[in-house]
Amino acid sequence: MTLPESMTLPENFPVTRIENPMPGKIKALWYFCIVVIVFGFIVLAAKGKMEEARESAEVASHAAVEEKKKIDEKTIQIDPVKLVRELNAMGKYEEAVEVARKAGERNPDHAQIQTWWGISLVKLDKRAEAIEHFVQAAKKDPADEKAHLYWGLTLAMDQKFEEAISHYRTVLEINPEHSNAYAYWGASLSALERLPEAILKLEESLALNRFNNQAYEIMVDVLLKQMNYEQAWEMVHKARADKVSLQQSVIDRLSEVYPEPSQKL
Repeated sequence: MTLPESMTLPENFPVTRIENPMPGKIKALWYFCIVVIVFGFIVLAAKGKMEEARESAEVASHAAVEEKKKIDEKTIQIDPVKLVRELNAMGKYEEAVEVARKAGERNPDHAQIQTWWGISLVKLDKRAEAIEHFVQAAKKDPADEKAHLYWGLTLAMDQKFEEAISHYRTVLEINPEHSNAYAYWGASLSALERLPEAILKLEESLALNRFNNQAYEIMVDVLLKQMNYEQAWEMVHKARADKVSLQQSVIDRLSEVYPEPSQKL
């Protein structure tokens, strides 16, 4: 019922306020919902951070993979044989072997890599292992003269002179003008005390390259063995005339048994 507009309540008319308080169970449920909502918000925020971190990790991983690809591409562009040669020249034999190993894994049919891998191992005095790589090189490229040359030298280091000579022969079949193959053949013949044959091979070596200092040095030693001292000194003088540098140890060995004669003017 509504009161007419003209009627108003007295100022002191008692008014009773009726409140409708929230029941306890509903209030508890309401608080629980708030906690769940807040907790859920925190979890979702954390998941968002984790997702962001995962995405960042994926981006970083992808960038690292791409960078590695670039490095690998650059590495492949470098001539591995040239790099191994340079490392050997600097005396960094372990590094040379490692570069050759990696290059060999990428290029299993590359004969020259196998050859230089073997050469590097010889420098580390791992001769048996080196020969395995010379064998592989010769199989992959029968015309790889360097593989046979170093194979022969490695065998000679193990006093296997006859086997070494067979490889020098192979080198000369591939390249008949290989002066060093004749020189090393002469050295093996000298070790076998076949001195006249050794001199013939050394003469052939010098005929192909009159500046071959190794051929000169081996020749001086062979003539020293023959006690042909004057001819040995003649070879020394000839080398000097051609400005070929000989190891001082070679000259000292000759000087000890036969002092250098004065040269005729």
